[in-house]
Amino acid sequence: MTAFWIALAVLLVAFVAGAVFVLVRALETKKALKSLKDALSVELQRISRAGERTNEELAAARKAFERLQASVEKLTTARTRLRLVNEALSEAESVLTRARSFIPSK
Repeated sequence: MTAFWIALAVLLVAFVAGAVFVLVRALETKKALKSLKDALSVELQRISRAGERTNEELAAARKAFERLQASVEKLTTARTRLRLVNEALSEAESVLTRARSFIPSK
């Protein structure tokens, strides 16, 4: 009968040890999950700030692109005017060259 009580005591000790082991692991897991939650929170905040900065930079890039488009349009207009002025100068040179042929030289 003493073997029964010894076996029961061993079983009880094993059960208590197992319960303590599970409890310790559960507490460690809870601590690890809390740490993970905190780390995830920090990373999500960092990603959120990066997204906001990206949106701000995108808005600045859009404004810069609009300014660039306006500058390209001004450049196109200026090139067209320059081409017209060059054509007028060429025409004037042509008229002067023809007119000189009628003027006697010394």
